[in-house]
Amino acid sequence: MKKKNILAGIFLFLLFVLPACEKRGSKELGSKELVRINDVSVSIEEFRQITEKQPLEGKMRLLDEKGMRDFLENYVIAREVLYQEARKKGMDRDRDIQAKVEDFKRAVLIEALFEEALRGKDEVTEEEIQKYYKENQTLFEEPQEIKIRHIVVNSEPLLKEVLAKLSSGESFEKLASTYNIDRTRQDGGNLGYLRRGQLAPSFAQFEEAAFSLRKRGEVSEVVRSPYGYHIIRLEDMRGTALRPFDKVKERIRFFLQPKKKQEVRLEYIKEAKSRSNILINEKLWGDEVKKEAKPKEDKK
Repeated sequence: MKKKNILAGIFLFLLFVLPACEKRGSKELGSKELVRINDVSVSIEEFRQITEKQPLEGKMRLLDEKGMRDFLENYVIAREVLYQEARKKGMDRDRDIQAKVEDFKRAVLIEALFEEALRGKDEVTEEEIQKYYKENQTLFEEPQEIKIRHIVVNSEPLLKEVLAKLSSGESFEKLASTYNIDRTRQDGGNLGYLRRGQLAPSFAQFEEAAFSLRKRGEVSEVVRSPYGYHIIRLEDMRGTALRPFDKVKERIRFFLQPKKKQEVRLEYIKEAKSRSNILINEKLWGDEVKKEAKPKEDKK
């Protein structure tokens, strides 16, 4: 996807920016003229506009003189040289290429139309999120209580040591009894049963990691807390409880956003069609359908 966006950006640059650059025949560069490639001139202001249009990743490469110079020579100048070479060969008059340019232009304009027409209308509302939450509560159920063990250390070297031993198959309880810096060391890291919201706010990440475990014996990723680095293992679950709305709200919004966007787009297309005079040659369409179906019948 990134590569596709970069190529699209380059194509737009060649199609709309460089052809607009001023053509000059004189040999001396003007005071505002940054570079001239054959008879095409790029001003310092145009160069600034081009750099401003770069994505964040591209802008990060323009933070020093070397990066700026590289961009000038290997992007601005190189693309104009190649564009001019393509035109010399008459590629801009090639029917297939003109068709691709027209298709790309249509796609860009349609996307711009959607952005303008749908601005603010495709946002998922609080009411829609609450409705989904109420109608799909089984998706947000979790154990009412979980029984967990943990290994807790207070330094990265010890953490790496524990992780290496875990990956080699050493007992979780034995490692907890050896390395834990709290009193659970005496019982192989056993923390007993835990309910959602029972821990202090500073342990929110620990609690989230613990309740995200779903299978007995499942082990969490490393979690940070004010005490150090934790690795959690799920021992048991009992009862069920519904996750609070405010804890899952953003997850629901993220899930519903693409669907809402698509629904609004389809509604806009429907409205645009209703404002248009559309005539279909049904006879011609029927003949075309028959022609497409015939080869399939012949294969049988």
